[in-house]
Amino acid sequence: MNQQQELLRMAQQLLASATGGPVARASGTPYPGPHTYESGGLFGTCDADDTLINATVSPFGYMAQLRWVGTILENEIVDSLTDIQSSGHAQSTDCASCGTPTFKKCAQATCFGRICQGTEEISVDRIGLHANVNVPEKALYGSIRDPMGGIVVAQGQPITDYFALQAIGAAYNLRRIVGELIWTGDPANNAGSYEEFKGFDLLINTGKRDDRSGIPCNALDSIIVNYNSNVVGAAGSPNIVSAVSSVVRSVRYRMVTMGLDPDAATIDIVMHPTLWDCVASAWACDYGLQCNSFTTSTSHVMNNDAIVMADKRDEFIRTQMLPIDGRDYPVYLDNSIPVTNRPVGNETARCSGIRVITKSVPGIPAGSASPGGGIITWGEYQNLAVTTRSITQMLGSVPFRVTDGGRFLVSWDFEGGQCFDVKTVVKPRLRMSMPQLSGRVTNVCCLPIGTYPDVTGSGGVYEVDGGPSTSPEAYLYGDCWPTHVGS
Repeated sequence: MNQQQELLRMAQQLLASATGGPVARASGTPYPGPHTYESGGLFGTCDADDTLINATVSPFGYMAQLRWVGTILENEIVDSLTDIQSSGHAQSTDCASCGTPTFKKCAQATCFGRICQGTEEISVDRIGLHANVNVPEKALYGSIRDPMGGIVVAQGQPITDYFALQAIGAAYNLRRIVGELIWTGDPANNAGSYEEFKGFDLLINTGKRDDRSGIPCNALDSIIVNYNSNVVGAAGSPNIVSAVSSVVRSVRYRMVTMGLDPDAATIDIVMHPTLWDCVASAWACDYGLQCNSFTTSTSHVMNNDAIVMADKRDEFIRTQMLPIDGRDYPVYLDNSIPVTNRPVGNETARCSGIRVITKSVPGIPAGSASPGGGIITWGEYQNLAVTTRSITQMLGSVPFRVTDGGRFLVSWDFEGGQCFDVKTVVKPRLRMSMPQLSGRVTNVCCLPIGTYPDVTGSGGVYEVDGGPSTSPEAYLYGDCWPTHVGS
């Protein structure tokens, strides 16, 4: 079910039955500014078309490739056997005691995040007001999407009133922030009831410790390669094929030593779109040139044919696959991955990381370490439909609704039957039961060929934005404000 559409449908019902059932109270101080189509509101003018062009940049990325499952288990702990040693092997005599095996294990726990987004407090009697008969109702051209590819607002969907616009913004913001936190989430940022879950940049890392004792357990450390802020493809920069291949080879080696089949595993390569141009081009040139590292003899130096390399680059971009040791690995792009700027001469490089994520391996049984199907990296959310079931069974009419299969809890407050606001809460987390089978190439820089704005509001280094948040008030004898002159 589309959570934003459900939010709007629910609003109609709650407005029709505001006095039914026990409800919490809003503050009674509604949003003081002009509503969407009122005089001075965001679209409170009559000199514009009724088509609203969507110029925002929606998030997209790796969230859509992860399996997401609901759970009611707050603390999920996975134990790993990290070491088998011996107390010794020598006997003092033939019949003396032998050495005995010793073992070590490491426990890894996960925690939910808790993210909330609400609407402004709204006065019921102002919903749907238009400044005058000439103010058109807007319909969106171009859809607004979430990081999983879901549609928050479909093309052609009307923006009926101020609450509809607020609901759209709340639904979008909630989904967008989760898309960012799957990379940057850190419980150290928790404040009050705002809680972050561990993102991939914490999960795919070194310095792992047992969550019960705090004792280091480097057997669970991920494979990290530092590219040292070099620009991919620039003269003197390391071979990017070698850097990424070293992570993949290390992952496959670990699988073999664990008795797993690396050829049956699902291994994904994930990066920001701004890196992909550089990586695809450099990969086409460097893939065959790795042989140069094995010899200094000029008789073994290989020369690339420019047209052949251009064809290989185009193939990589078209298929979004990269070859490593004769196997093709899928490449996924995510515009919520954090990016930084670095000056390079008179230009600006954009720097980020390349993630190698093992999503599944064969034979892992369903349980705390996998939701089934061999999956070892997945997403979870607290199934709020289950955890709130007893309330709905006991009270019947309740001031909240659960949507999207238990993922979102939507609640509303009323004051005096006239002022209300709506809040939505989601409690997600990432699960990675085998972090030692994933890795990263850090500090990779690119002089991008294309221009790729970051997600609006993400805090990225290049965001789209601009324009006023309200419309100018109408002039004395005009029901429309005059056209602005100048640039």
